[in-house]
Amino acid sequence: MSRELVEKAQQLLACEKGTVRKPLEGRIRFALAFPSTYKIGAASLGYQIIYKMINDIHYAVCERVFLPDKTDIEEYNRTKTRLFTLESQTPAAEFDVIAFSISYELDYINIAKMLKLAGLPTAATKRDESHPLVIAGGVCATFNPEPLADICDAFAIGDGEELIRDIASVLIENREIDRQSVLKTLAHVPGIYVPRFYEPIYDQTGAFCEINAIGDVPKTVRKRITKNLDSYPADGEIVSSKSEFAGMKLVEIMRGCGRHCRFCVSGCIGLPPRARKWDQPPDSARIGLIGASVLDHPNARDILESMSRAGIEFSLSSIRLETLTPDIAQYMHKAGQRTITLAPEAGSYRLRKVINKPATDDEIIHAVGVAYEAGFKRVKLYFMIGLPTETNEDAAAIAQLVSKLAGLYKKLAINVSISSFVPKPWTPFQWCAMTSRETLKHRIDIIRSRLAGTNRVSISAESPREAYEQALLARGDRRLGEVIIYAADNDTSCTNAAAKLGVDTNNYVRSRALDEALPWEHIDPLVTKDYLIEEYKKALNEIPTDACVVEVCRRCGVCGEVYEPDLD
Repeated sequence: MSRELVEKAQQLLACEKGTVRKPLEGRIRFALAFPSTYKIGAASLGYQIIYKMINDIHYAVCERVFLPDKTDIEEYNRTKTRLFTLESQTPAAEFDVIAFSISYELDYINIAKMLKLAGLPTAATKRDESHPLVIAGGVCATFNPEPLADICDAFAIGDGEELIRDIASVLIENREIDRQSVLKTLAHVPGIYVPRFYEPIYDQTGAFCEINAIGDVPKTVRKRITKNLDSYPADGEIVSSKSEFAGMKLVEIMRGCGRHCRFCVSGCIGLPPRARKWDQPPDSARIGLIGASVLDHPNARDILESMSRAGIEFSLSSIRLETLTPDIAQYMHKAGQRTITLAPEAGSYRLRKVINKPATDDEIIHAVGVAYEAGFKRVKLYFMIGLPTETNEDAAAIAQLVSKLAGLYKKLAINVSISSFVPKPWTPFQWCAMTSRETLKHRIDIIRSRLAGTNRVSISAESPREAYEQALLARGDRRLGEVIIYAADNDTSCTNAAAKLGVDTNNYVRSRALDEALPWEHIDPLVTKDYLIEEYKKALNEIPTDACVVEVCRRCGVCGEVYEPDLD
């Protein structure tokens, strides 16, 4: 084992507070894997919460493992060191479970790379009784696990709080039985998907037709929802000076969002929106409030006011325009936040109606003005290009809006962040095609050229090539498993790997018919297909949809499943 790599791990541990250390012997051992570097993974609240919850189980122990950076990967290979966990520097292959948390499609390759570094076969069928189970959870696992179905043994679909306890219980009760039987037992746990018991069917042309359940496993796998979040931790224990949010304690106060943005996969599969109780802030000088819609918390204003009065430094993730009021902006500025982030998403009012974020230009200007008057000198604005029905004129409208803001608020620095729209499964836009890379590049050029020379405006744009890759993996089927493995083995992109293997990537990013079979439809996120079709049609007609009335309305199908027993 490389002494250099061990020393680096120990240096990271020395920069942490809240690390859990438990003996490995006699317990179910989880290696909780994050398929990106420590800096990013240590700042993931969901990852931290699962780490804490597993270690709270007396018969289980959890240690963390991250993707090494490029230099460290070279050292692993040079010294033939197997990928090891952070806490005890034990090889990950010696654990009972390697559990991946995945929230970003471009990390799929990193899963295969980490398994290879651990000395494990990347294909699930090549692993045997001597190998740990490989289980994945997170947003990506929930909306479409199929591209990783030949790599992972099982997937946790939905919220993890109850699922992780069920998984640990199955493992401790079945320690002495064979791998296949353990997986069969897991397949009957609500919210657990075990791909080997499901067979994809293709027609003579290679088009996907359906997925059939093999044996007595459920035909569809329904998302698990943690209804009572207050029964589980809202924060992790670990604070690290080496994470992306250095020295900051992260706290979840909202989960899910009821605003129904039509492009947002988290907003669809994360339903229903749920607020956590807030009694008093954790004992920390710096707090990051986490949630898809933090300011939709019913007590958001009181929470911010109480922390402001207590002199606690806090920050919020991106906030909605309509929730930003002068007092909230002042609380944020007083708490030490120096950049405010807003997401108009589209440059024209017409296109904002299409995506169901129908803020007018005047409302956007007003929100930026509220931040400016509160003392903010920097604002970050998120926009997307390539949205359904978008034209070059819509892209030009982004530049026009930003130019107007720069003229009105002459001392304000504006960062324009441009990403490319990716049509995700289980959203109203899942039937849409990915806009071509050439068109995306052209629209970025339109924005850049029209804002060239505008004082205090900077522009950052996501690579259309990476967005195309993300769309490929988000919308893929099981046949992409060999593409991911090839890409990992040859240190290349999935697009390049697909070309080498003769896989037509355009088949995955094309538009789909409303009645076409989709590779992810055996996963049930509780949002009904009829509702998504209705929203898709409303988008094309520029008709907005109101926010959720939780527990009462039944239009998307989720609350009927979650709350109906209580109403009876």
